[in-house]
Amino acid sequence: MSGLSFDMAKQLVERLKLFAQPQRLMILDALLGGALAVSELESRTGIGQPTLSQQLGTLRRAAIIVPRRESRTIYYSLANDDEVLRARALIALLREDRMALPLLQEVSERRGTPPARIKPPEEGGAQFAFIRSGLSATSG
Repeated sequence: MSGLSFDMAKQLVERLKLFAQPQRLMILDALLGGALAVSELESRTGIGQPTLSQQLGTLRRAAIIVPRRESRTIYYSLANDDEVLRARALIALLREDRMALPLLQEVSERRGTPPARIKPPEEGGAQFAFIRSGLSATSG
């Protein structure tokens, strides 16, 4: 049986849905460099104002990003260092970037979960994360 309960799996799926949208990933990627005004986000991502506002609202309600107002300008940034790390790890993982493995390890350590033993990919092969839980599987 999996160490992941059905309820926790459902929560994780809902969280993944937040990232499973092209404009949201583009916004998160842009915000990895630091806070940006809405106009800067529009310029960097090419996302039009109505769609940008909608996607920013979704990310804000999920507490992934936070707004900061300066006079008439609203700046958005990732909510905290953990969100920066999660976004960076997720984007690196999806790009099949070798940096994803150390980032995933750091996310795991920050969450207080025992670090998984991660096997680096073999040279020339597909780059997937192999995580071993320390339990041996038996075939029956």
